[in-house]
Amino acid sequence: MNLFGIFDPVFHALNNAKIIRNIISWVMKIQASIIALVGFYGCYSIIRLGITARRSVLDLEGNYVTHVPVDIVIGGVLLALFVLAWGCLTAIILAYRSQTVMESGDNRFIALSIISLIFRVCGELAFVTYSLFGIGGCLFSWITSENPYVQISFLGDILPFPVRGGPGFMGGLEFAIFSLMFAFSFIVFFYALAEYIAVQVEIAANTRGLRK
Repeated sequence: MNLFGIFDPVFHALNNAKIIRNIISWVMKIQASIIALVGFYGCYSIIRLGITARRSVLDLEGNYVTHVPVDIVIGGVLLALFVLAWGCLTAIILAYRSQTVMESGDNRFIALSIISLIFRVCGELAFVTYSLFGIGGCLFSWITSENPYVQISFLGDILPFPVRGGPGFMGGLEFAIFSLMFAFSFIVFFYALAEYIAVQVEIAANTRGLRK
């Protein structure tokens, strides 16, 4: 009696391209749903933070008076809209690519084909992330005269190659330019990796056909 025979269905499933594609597709759909919720929650949190912001100033009598800074509120709402757009666009990319996984044909190079697709997704997500936060941070800096990196420092510490800019017009422009540079660099880099893997898969498939 083969004690390890119970694992045979598992190994057969791993060799089935359709099952693997289904798993990857569902994982990407779940990720799309989670990121969409994160975008909505981030939008709500930033708007609430901007509305509850207070600034203390001296009045004519020398007393401190707290008020709601309009520029911070406008900048916060603007940044919140860009966070919402990021969540929606990221979810759309993941949902679209999950369908692409399902429509890919059966072949013997399942893992390489999926890795090529994942590289494309990484490039698209990096492009969307750096582009939106670069433009949003630039407008935020112009409206509020605040450093956008300070406001999203929690995200800047997570992102690779975080972009730092100063307050004011030039600081916001610098933030946008470097963010867009990173966005285009990432999408070109990951697309090149994806195409390199796809070419290797095509070469291997054609070589196998010639041998037959």
